[in-house]
Amino acid sequence: MLQHPRPYPDRPIGVQDHVLAAALAHPYRVAVSEAGADTRYATLERRATAVARRLLHIGVEPGSVVAVRMRRSTDQIMALLGVLLAGCAFLVIDPDDPEERRAFMIADSGAAAVIAREQDGDVAPGELRLDQEEFVGAIALPPCGGSDLAYVVYTSGTTGVPNGVEITHDNLLNFMEWTIRAFAVTPEDRAGYAMGLTFDAAQSEIWPYLAAGAAVEVVDHTTRTSAELLQRWLIERNVTIGSIPMALAELLLSAPWPRDIPLRLMLTGGDVLRAFPDEALPFDFVNNYGPSECTIAVTSGRVPPRSGAAAGTGGGTGALPTIGWPIDGADIHLLDGAMQPVPQGVEGEIWIGGRCVGRGYRNRPELTAAKFVPDPFSNLPDARLYRTGDRARRLDTGEFAFCGRTDTQAKIRGVRIELDEVAVSLQRHPAIGAAVVAVREHETLGRQMIAYVAPVPGAGATDTRAALATLPSAEEMRLFLERHLPRSHIPAQFVTLPILPMTRNGKIDRDALPAPEVVESRGRQPETDTEILVAEIVTGVLEIDDVSAEDDFFLIGGHSLLATQVVIQCREVFEIELTLRDLFETPTIEGLAAEIDARMARSPSFAGGMEAPPPLGLDAR
Repeated sequence: MLQHPRPYPDRPIGVQDHVLAAALAHPYRVAVSEAGADTRYATLERRATAVARRLLHIGVEPGSVVAVRMRRSTDQIMALLGVLLAGCAFLVIDPDDPEERRAFMIADSGAAAVIAREQDGDVAPGELRLDQEEFVGAIALPPCGGSDLAYVVYTSGTTGVPNGVEITHDNLLNFMEWTIRAFAVTPEDRAGYAMGLTFDAAQSEIWPYLAAGAAVEVVDHTTRTSAELLQRWLIERNVTIGSIPMALAELLLSAPWPRDIPLRLMLTGGDVLRAFPDEALPFDFVNNYGPSECTIAVTSGRVPPRSGAAAGTGGGTGALPTIGWPIDGADIHLLDGAMQPVPQGVEGEIWIGGRCVGRGYRNRPELTAAKFVPDPFSNLPDARLYRTGDRARRLDTGEFAFCGRTDTQAKIRGVRIELDEVAVSLQRHPAIGAAVVAVREHETLGRQMIAYVAPVPGAGATDTRAALATLPSAEEMRLFLERHLPRSHIPAQFVTLPILPMTRNGKIDRDALPAPEVVESRGRQPETDTEILVAEIVTGVLEIDDVSAEDDFFLIGGHSLLATQVVIQCREVFEIELTLRDLFETPTIEGLAAEIDARMARSPSFAGGMEAPPPLGLDAR
């Protein structure tokens, strides 16, 4: 349990106060470590305080929202703490998101300032540069806590634009207190910072551990998207508690692990868990569940080995791990359509009450009123329930078995995506008259988003073939969406139809949407030595038989996690420096091969030609 860090009972206590208390108690302990460079609590406190005073000096009022546009780093954590110390709420902005999305969130949140640094992209005039000389002015820091806003996080919205969720200090403190108690966090722990930058679970990797005087270990982007590299990093950096994205956590459960390692807890969440840990794993494996609107997680449970799991604990399709029990401060209600509790073991919609429930949606009073309703099960004034749209049933053990969604939201590789948001973005294209996005299970590539598009009615076409010819190509649609959405929101395939199927009530008939055709290789075959080797890597990673030199990696089943595998293997085979951005910018076999050839030609070790290495025999599975 967190202790009161200051003897001021008449002043609100915030997240930042607990971090300051840890800095006072452990000034020379490591607070944050990045790429082997340690930052101690005294330094963290000094630099964060300088950020806070600079914000106040330039006129930012306490209670404002401040955007922090930085990649995962020690500097980013310092900036977030500085925002809290200034009495403000932070909004995390990923510099790699599309410019339009970044600009929308900054404007929609009403951010009073933006903190950035040059190494994450150009710093616009008026933005606060973190890499400037530290501010040394003596400005008193305002008290902040309780019902004051701590952060804003944006989630997918059904109108095609994201919604800003408002989380208070009291919400976040509830989660921090539970984390420290449930996982017995001490100053001796080292916690990994590896979850998605704008995913609210990223906050679970920072604040409980800094408040407990533990160390936060920052992982680089390439490592956090590769199971093999992430496992090596967890071991080498002596991480004791690691939060891992679901897709990678499932891979790590089947990996061989040394017995004598510091890692004692691996936490995951954000999607449906389909794997059980092996009995020989040297750490406990924990599955968390919770929407952003209710502060990161509301249920949690250690997942037993399959041999020790109760049968039939899934959503009706076999035995799956549960989502655990309610955490402290979270009341879980399973209700029917009349908002009445369902009997034990019967499936119902998840409604959440308690201290964890956030304030609501920023600047969306009607949506807030619809999703956050008065809590009829509580005696507390102003208590509210949040409607999740998720379904579950309560088991005899008290655990909850997750049973899916009631609407069109989906979890793809741990990212919560509103399918209608993707469809609305597609329909912004002038040649697309209608669009719908569905999720299908692929035998080897897992859950994939499939976009179905139809042409603008009429559009000067005289027949079906001519109408379909007016639609943009799959490559054009992918590039169009990349200007508006994160890459995690880009469909794996695009299916063109003359008209979308409808039900008798005039709604889109999702059951009638055809299965996408198997993507076949079209175009010339790889010819050069480099093209042939790149093609072998790509077919191995995607587990397909053939690709052409003109195939786009992202249109034949590739996504960011698989792209990381391609980049890592290309580095090893060609012995050059290559990044994920290179593959995103040149996603075809011939394009990537040409980029590799150009870099090899510039390499001092290049001797005027390349002898083809022996067959790879790669196993990317």
